[in-house]
Amino acid sequence: MVKIFDGTSDDLGGGQLKRNEAQEKAVEDATTLAKEEAEHEEKNFGLKVALRPIKTLIVMKVEIPEDIISEINTHIDDVIIPSKKSYGSGLVGQLKENERSAQWEFPMDDEVGSTLKQILDQVGTTYLRKGYMRDAKAEVFNCWTNHAYAGDYNPFHDHGVQTMAGLSGFLWLKVPECIEKLDAAIPEGINNANGAIDGFTHLIWGTNSRKDILQLKPQTEEYVKPEVGTMLVFPNWLKHQVLPFFGEGERRSMAFNWNVHDSEREMKKYMSENEKEKYDAAVAAKKGNSRDGQIRGH
Repeated sequence: MVKIFDGTSDDLGGGQLKRNEAQEKAVEDATTLAKEEAEHEEKNFGLKVALRPIKTLIVMKVEIPEDIISEINTHIDDVIIPSKKSYGSGLVGQLKENERSAQWEFPMDDEVGSTLKQILDQVGTTYLRKGYMRDAKAEVFNCWTNHAYAGDYNPFHDHGVQTMAGLSGFLWLKVPECIEKLDAAIPEGINNANGAIDGFTHLIWGTNSRKDILQLKPQTEEYVKPEVGTMLVFPNWLKHQVLPFFGEGERRSMAFNWNVHDSEREMKKYMSENEKEKYDAAVAAKKGNSRDGQIRGH
């Protein structure tokens, strides 16, 4: 299954993770649920039943306040676009149908960029700790903007990082009216060339078909309607694509990648005793070499 994490968190520079009210209510109703389970056991010949969902991945949704979105868009309009530092040479996006179609580098060493980096680092670390119970820190290391117009698209791809584990994500900044008016639930399906998913982001984590789903295998894809102020965060290996749209206006987003730095305790969770001994010896040797170098330097 895909689990959408909406848990509460510390203030994220003005943005907060959306509260998962359903999850909170489940905790509050724990006593009621226990009573229901006891009644179920009585009615089913004493059989005890437990369901265990198998987690495939977690996608975290973050809602960013309008004032922060406005500030980011202003910075993009006034600084990023005029700088014309293309990021396209390292990306697969086919953004080329309009003279304003582009993918621009978003530096994180100025005032706006450094503030955004702090927020993103907190978001990524929260995702790791709350979603995967992982004792690690996330560090965003690159960021760029996507400016798509009618006919532009981003083909099936994933993102690269510099560490063993990594995160990727995107934030929607502008959505054309022709996409806004579409129903996120896709109630009529996508038959008869109805354009129901034009401009949507398509997340894919497997190849199961409708027949597989009828055979009780899990769904392995989802179409997501872009909404201004919404950020999605996920493992960097998650394949995704952006479908083209056909109408007036700009579909603007930011994308970013995080490296994941595990704590020593986290790394040792996956080591054998032999590997732990070698790791400790290597760390001790490195510290010894560092001290020797400092002594020689003096």
